[in-house]
Amino acid sequence: MFNDTKVWVRGAGELGSGVAHLLYRIGFSVFMSEITPPLAIRRPVTFSDALVDGSTEVEGVMAKRSPDYELALQTPRNTISIFEDDPGQILKLAPAVLVDARMIKHYDEDFRSWANLVIGLGPGFDTHKNCHRVIETMRGHDLARVISSGGSSKDTGVPGVVGGETSRRIVRAPGNGQVSWQTAFGEIVKRGQLLGLLDSVTPIPAPLDGIVRGLISPHTPVMKNMKIGDVDPRGASVQYQHISEKARAIAAGVLEAIILYLKWQQS
Repeated sequence: MFNDTKVWVRGAGELGSGVAHLLYRIGFSVFMSEITPPLAIRRPVTFSDALVDGSTEVEGVMAKRSPDYELALQTPRNTISIFEDDPGQILKLAPAVLVDARMIKHYDEDFRSWANLVIGLGPGFDTHKNCHRVIETMRGHDLARVISSGGSSKDTGVPGVVGGETSRRIVRAPGNGQVSWQTAFGEIVKRGQLLGLLDSVTPIPAPLDGIVRGLISPHTPVMKNMKIGDVDPRGASVQYQHISEKARAIAAGVLEAIILYLKWQQS
């Protein structure tokens, strides 16, 4: 049942990668798309780097960039194919399910005709306007709840609380340019410690004590105030190479929505 169901996960950031990882392991025919250069910062747990590096692995699952849409689905599915985000080409593959995990918070288009089941993650999605199901992405009691009528909680503009910190843990670009990192994922840093340089000149300091959990790809040009990194104040206890509890919960919510849809379709 599963391997005959094509699932397009649009957006290979942290949440989309968590969704694709679970669906692929269960046996769905999963492929992904992402913009290039990608904007993800928690790159050890995202598949987006495959677009620039050719391939990447997250917890034992490999994703590979594919320039040929048709050929990618004809080969043995021992990897997840990831394409540049070109809806006109990808829709020719006739996905049964579209999971929109781009998390851009505002959508002007109605996607309900793009697949039999369109699932939107988080703010901006509403079943009366642009999708069939919504998955709640805000931390709290309703995290990962499947919404069949209406939309998710509105975007607050404030990052979720992690280790007692919200906005302060986010590293933002001090200007426009290219970042070169002087630190690595998993490194324990002190507040003010040099994380990297913008255009080899402007220092990028750590905003607080913690573990380096997010660093944008050095291939990606950045703009002033853009989110380019994340220092987790919880420190060494953080398993930065493991998919987060939030991403796993949301992936389970997506799976629930798909299973219920397939069950309804067969009844």
